[in-house]
Amino acid sequence: MFKFIVFGYLDPGSGSLVLQVIIGGLAAFFFALKTYWTGIKKFFMGKKGEEKKP
Repeated sequence: MFKFIVFGYLDPGSGSLVLQVIIGGLAAFFFALKTYWTGIKKFFMGKKGEEKKP
């Protein structure tokens, strides 16, 4: 029905690159979440957390 002529080639290195990008993106996301977690908690909880400090 449809004929597509494609001159592309995916070698094992391409799949490895895609896997590295996915793992790196997840690692960066979780690192940023961990880094800014207290700020995110304060934003949603309000100033209740600051009242507990002596």
